[in-house]
Amino acid sequence: MHSNVSSLLGIVLVATAGLVSYGQISKQPTTYTAVTVVGVADTAQGPSALNNLGDVIGRASRYFTAGSGVTVRSRAGTQMNQLRALAGGDYSSASAINDEGEVAGAANTGESIIPFVWTLSGGVQHIPLLPGDNCGRPVSINKHGNVVGYSSGPNGVKAVLWTAGAGIQELGTLSGSSYSRARDINDSNEIVGTVKTASGDRTVLWATVGNVRNLGTLPGDTSSEATAINNAGDVVGYSNGPRGTRAFLWTRATGMQNLGVLPGGNFSRALDINDAGEVIGTSTSSSGERAFVWTRGAGMQDLNDALMTDVGVVFVEAHAINNKGQILVMGMERGEVGMSDQTRAHHHNVCAPAPEATYLLTPAR
Repeated sequence: MHSNVSSLLGIVLVATAGLVSYGQISKQPTTYTAVTVVGVADTAQGPSALNNLGDVIGRASRYFTAGSGVTVRSRAGTQMNQLRALAGGDYSSASAINDEGEVAGAANTGESIIPFVWTLSGGVQHIPLLPGDNCGRPVSINKHGNVVGYSSGPNGVKAVLWTAGAGIQELGTLSGSSYSRARDINDSNEIVGTVKTASGDRTVLWATVGNVRNLGTLPGDTSSEATAINNAGDVVGYSNGPRGTRAFLWTRATGMQNLGVLPGGNFSRALDINDAGEVIGTSTSSSGERAFVWTRGAGMQDLNDALMTDVGVVFVEAHAINNKGQILVMGMERGEVGMSDQTRAHHHNVCAPAPEATYLLTPAR
């Protein structure tokens, strides 16, 4: 591994071979089986993304001592690789993984947050920042190894693209804006993100560097944010306005459409989309906050109603989906759903409940 590494933190990977292939979308809701990936006391320290092979990445707890790690389970067993923190730092995290097993992430030093690409064979390669900046974070990597994210410093936050051939490039912004963040890149190098304007945040699409398209908001809303783009160029995210926050799907054919909320809800956010057009995220409902999957045929479905077997938790947020239809979803103990952060922390101290956990859902058909 790299010579400038120290205490053990960082990247968690698990290979899940031999999983069932994903079928065609139908009007019938999909059912799922669930496997616990990892349970942690702080969900920000758990798995965050997966690729089409079922490899899961995230970060280990900063409280682990050197030599310890997170147990990550799948149906195929456990396989884990860990990245150590950079010299002078105590933190590293992974945010994206492609099907080649290349991982994009970030680690801190005494004065900076350094983005990097990691491979099993080559170790860590630092991604340079824009001139004058001291922090950066990659958020997505495509099959070509191209990485998007942001670079920040005294002059603000700028969306960037990094490639092995051209290095780091600022993506550009809308007129009058000095803040932009890239959120996702597809295999055609189309990039989505968010730009701040005088009228509010706007979802944008970069077809090429410097070519930025404002995708707008849902009718009547004041701001929007993109979260993901698939290889068809379909974009998901959420739009905000007087009626609240709503998940959206944008396509070139239909523009931006409202995906709605679960029954009894008033809030939803779309967080990822696969190449089949399945959208996942979180929505409030008459029962509280719930994870959802949306398809063109079946609409928005509560993932808690889609399980073949009860796993004893409530799924509150789905944050990643791959082309097999596998979904990473966060589960919470039933009694803690709807609690404030302060009340939940007190409940943990007094009652010592099971920690929050991330589950890998796999389509049963």
